[in-house]
Amino acid sequence: MINIPISQYNRNQITPPASTSSHAGIKKLIIMDVDGVLFKGQFILHLARSLGILVYIRTAILCLLFNMNKISIHELITRVYASFEGVTLEHARMVYKNIPLIKHARETIETLRNHGYLVILMSSGVPDLFVKDLATRLSANNGYGVEINTENEQLTGDVSGQLSRSTGKRDLIEEILRETRLAWQNTVVLVDDRNNLDIMYKAGINIGVNAHYTVRQQARYLIDSRDLSEMLDIMDIEDADTYKTLFAGMRKQFTHSWYQEIRRKCLHILIAFVPLFSIFVHNTTLIVLFSLLIVYMISECLRVNGYSLPLLGSITRSSIRKPEERGFAFGPVTLVLGAILSLLLFPAIIANTVIWIVAFADTAATVVGRGIGNHRIPYNMKKSIEGSLAAWLVAFFCGCIYLPLFPAVLAASFSSIIESLPLRSLDNLLMPIGTGIFLLCLGYS
Repeated sequence: MINIPISQYNRNQITPPASTSSHAGIKKLIIMDVDGVLFKGQFILHLARSLGILVYIRTAILCLLFNMNKISIHELITRVYASFEGVTLEHARMVYKNIPLIKHARETIETLRNHGYLVILMSSGVPDLFVKDLATRLSANNGYGVEINTENEQLTGDVSGQLSRSTGKRDLIEEILRETRLAWQNTVVLVDDRNNLDIMYKAGINIGVNAHYTVRQQARYLIDSRDLSEMLDIMDIEDADTYKTLFAGMRKQFTHSWYQEIRRKCLHILIAFVPLFSIFVHNTTLIVLFSLLIVYMISECLRVNGYSLPLLGSITRSSIRKPEERGFAFGPVTLVLGAILSLLLFPAIIANTVIWIVAFADTAATVVGRGIGNHRIPYNMKKSIEGSLAAWLVAFFCGCIYLPLFPAVLAASFSSIIESLPLRSLDNLLMPIGTGIFLLCLGYS
């Protein structure tokens, strides 16, 4: 047994991993945050919601101030728990038991322990007795949370303990590392908010799980799937020789896949319906596009902070590319904005032409380029000549629907040149607008 020499934790012990019997057998220390990582949401918000709308609003505002770096974690926890004075311990326990957990938490932790990892749960917002119970439920080695004071089985509103302080997690981890004779480079942390930034910087591996923006920008790896088993793929990447077979039945490939790109392009092609609807309900089509744009932007702001709108959030997560995970995915914004500006700026024939070109030609360039694109464009090595030729051919057919033959050739040539440029997601905007202006200048309307 490994004793942790900490004043308020002297009575607690860490159970060694199943496959180890000494300090030397521990491969790495894994620290898992609870709120937002293992829990779907935060314990204090779940408890506040159960106490009424006023308590919930007050708690949500305090959480927002904390995320904006206006108050410290110590101030957040002390002020929130002060509003919980008089709440029965049984009520708090019932709320804790009903909080949904991330998928495959127990299976993942059991697998890690069986392979020699020391798994510790740690929270600055969840009471210590609940974190320890959660550690037992999930087969972790141990868990640590904040100390809450009770009287007659009711919360007094007072909170204390090492983890209620800003440096509490870092100090506790350092004591565990000294006891286990490990170092920070042997530490893996799974976190979601800025309270964990200091331990992220020191850890050998840091993983953002449903992470807020500040963590998302700094994290080495990201897990946004609500499935903890992705962590095992990350450990496989980090220790390829050792973990090739680790959790093979549940492993997930979270790099770019054809299925992901197909989903992305199916959504992209939906913009082709805009010309069809605008013929009959032009103003309504514009209103719907503006509404979708606003809703998507709200959804993205939530996503990059670890939250999700129902349905739309799931669709976005399943379609974005790996580089877009860390920030705002602007592709749909420029796509919808390009369609809106086309309807507003150009005659119907040109607007319909350029919207169909961006819907189908850009999709063809991606599919062909990723499938058989072997010859790189000299000024943009990320795209291929084969993909640009496919874009030209599809753009030509789209142009022929609305334009005479020669202007269709010109529109296809101009739009495929724009598509080939290193514009990233801006091509969704510049293809229709640039091609539309080009056709106007040539006198086609």
